[in-house]
Amino acid sequence: MNRTLALIVCLACLCWQCKEKKEPVPQPGSEKVIDVLDFSIPGADQKNIRIGKDVIVVNLPENYAPGDYIKPVIVPGTGYSTQSPILNGVSYEDQEITLDLESKTRQSRKFNVIVIPFKAINVREPAKNLALTIGPDAHFAASFDLKGTKATVNEGEKLIYEPLIRFKSKATGEIVEELYIDPRETQRGDSATFTLPGTILPGEYTAEVVWGQKTEILTSQFVVKSGPVFFKRGSWHMLEADRYFEINGFNFSPTGKYEAIIENDFMPAERINLKYEKAGTLSGNLPPSVGLGNYKITYLENGKKKEPYLEKQGIDRYSGDDHFYIQKTRTQPIARIVTQPSRITSFKTYMGLSLNYYASATEINRQEPIIVYTESWGPATDKFELILIDHKSRKEYKLAYSGTVYSVFDGFLSFPAFPVTKSVPNGQYEVYILRNSEKTERYSQIITLK
Repeated sequence: MNRTLALIVCLACLCWQCKEKKEPVPQPGSEKVIDVLDFSIPGADQKNIRIGKDVIVVNLPENYAPGDYIKPVIVPGTGYSTQSPILNGVSYEDQEITLDLESKTRQSRKFNVIVIPFKAINVREPAKNLALTIGPDAHFAASFDLKGTKATVNEGEKLIYEPLIRFKSKATGEIVEELYIDPRETQRGDSATFTLPGTILPGEYTAEVVWGQKTEILTSQFVVKSGPVFFKRGSWHMLEADRYFEINGFNFSPTGKYEAIIENDFMPAERINLKYEKAGTLSGNLPPSVGLGNYKITYLENGKKKEPYLEKQGIDRYSGDDHFYIQKTRTQPIARIVTQPSRITSFKTYMGLSLNYYASATEINRQEPIIVYTESWGPATDKFELILIDHKSRKEYKLAYSGTVYSVFDGFLSFPAFPVTKSVPNGQYEVYILRNSEKTERYSQIITLK
């Protein structure tokens, strides 16, 4: 694990001598094949060393004299030998240590050696009372050091590379949340940042740092308070038969009134009720009138429009104005943004970087090409065709791909260009894209060509 937390390395007792140990002798007639007969470390109780299928776990005692150093005595099983560097003694702090067994007659073996000091977690600041209000910006920092090898293990001896913060109810002692370091937040100095999820309920909790099998109290009083309702911007890819969907957010209440408006330019707006499922989750069902195609959603709380909060990371809100994509198949391409080169603009990331994106356009200038971002699956292609259908006459026009591609986000979103030919009159049009032999469903907006 590339630790975001500074680790204090203590090198000690370089001249320490390991005591002589008598090697165990395999019992004749044994039916069980053992790859490692013995793995022992002077100064560590044998009962605190476990040899598993592909892992060896060493729990060091509280006053282990050699500090950041182990020199094990290893007895391989019959037919095995080893030249692993661990035989000569190694420093284990923040290291990945392996024991490799070779054999001319049997399959080679590799063991991860996990060293767990008696105090594997050091919380740098004294425990203090904490309080946060639930919402998208409910972050808190914790400052602690992790000791031992780069990885540790859980009770099932699965390798663990990341610590977590565990919340327990003060009333019942029940584990209610386990949070990992938030990769979306900038980690500062020796602190790690964690974010409360929308699934947590208001209440009083204890919070502890968990590093594999080891725990250390962070605070015995963490008060979580409710705040205003926040809706998360949604994006749903669904088949026509799918109706059920879920919405995530913060501070939803079982007694609250929540609704959604589903619409595009080709149907009357549908207002539907949303059901409270649990903290941070509402659900809804699309009405029969919502068929194949793209749709927008508007959130309502107590009858009033509620804008979704802006997430610090993620480019979904710059990937088109729609939220529902109802497809014939899971791999049917989707027309997500229809725009023009002159519509390029930019936004600032939470790190202060300026990134370009293309805003959707419904007013189209025929003097420049139409460009379209199409979400698609499968290998790349250069076989595109833009299909325009006159909204009144239903006459169809096809525009050829020019070979020019515009892109943003380092090519993550690509926009093939389609010059407008003289044969296409001004007017209002419905938009489809043909990618290879697959055609998108109708784009959600009518464009006006001028």
